[in-house]
Amino acid sequence: MSVTPATEAVDPSARVLGLEMSLLLPSSAPASWSPAVHEAARLLAGQPWERGDSSPTDLLTLSLLLFARTYSGDRVPHDVPVAELREALAGPADCEPKIIDEMTQALAETGQRTTITDPDTALWSLFNSARDQYAGRLNASGLADDIEPPSPGPSPMRGATDRLGQLFAEYAEDRERAVAPRVASSPLVIKAHQFKLVSTDSIVPLRCIYGDDVLEVHVDGPVATLECSKGHVHPLRARLDAAHVRMAVARATGSRPSAPGTHQLGELLIATPDLPRHLDPAETNVFLRAAVNRTSVGMRTGIVERITRRVRGFSARPR
Repeated sequence: MSVTPATEAVDPSARVLGLEMSLLLPSSAPASWSPAVHEAARLLAGQPWERGDSSPTDLLTLSLLLFARTYSGDRVPHDVPVAELREALAGPADCEPKIIDEMTQALAETGQRTTITDPDTALWSLFNSARDQYAGRLNASGLADDIEPPSPGPSPMRGATDRLGQLFAEYAEDRERAVAPRVASSPLVIKAHQFKLVSTDSIVPLRCIYGDDVLEVHVDGPVATLECSKGHVHPLRARLDAAHVRMAVARATGSRPSAPGTHQLGELLIATPDLPRHLDPAETNVFLRAAVNRTSVGMRTGIVERITRRVRGFSARPR
């Protein structure tokens, strides 16, 4: 059973879950990956999908586990019992989860594992982001000659495994009745006359690394890629985030954040990655907020003037 687009449009939780699913569904993934993501979403649909919490890592970890258990085609993700998931997630909380090894093998055998000389596949990048024990530590240390390199810390997947283990230890929901959005593994393509990156205190045109104007932005799973007027095609990860692009298109078109398709727009305002993805940049940027306030004041002034003229007109009529 799945949530219809109309239901997702009025259910904020389904919109958030649908967006998170779209970020895990690159078009390059093997056929067995999408069913794993959708089943993981069904199992987690009843959890509070609050913005900015750890739920995305939980969804990714459970998707990888279901994929590792079903990629061979012997069964589908829905046939993996909750008891089996509970056992797989069990283990000491003070070390990295044992399921990492079988995930690595599954990705390798489906052609998703890459070497240091190959560009990363989308699934391998997602997997590495979840098992990374140095996230944020290398940048913080500076790696100066007289400073010891940082020691590895707990990976995001370690925390997710612990949370999922607790969830399935007391999983009482009716799995057959669980619902989650249906999300396609198809890219989102945006063509616009102008793309602008919006932070709290700036609005700048989006340009490629060579300074040329951007004509198109493609979102495929977790990656947003731009194409400029000179034909350069590349991601711009430090400034362009896939989730923020999807939210910008949803605000501009009224579509679901998870929806694929092609859009032709005049201008698209994309929030910078440091801003919360669900906030409208028009409400957080100092210049846009001031413009909205001026427009609002102008509209109120115009209404008052029209009411005043109407009242004067009635007063001037002969009695």
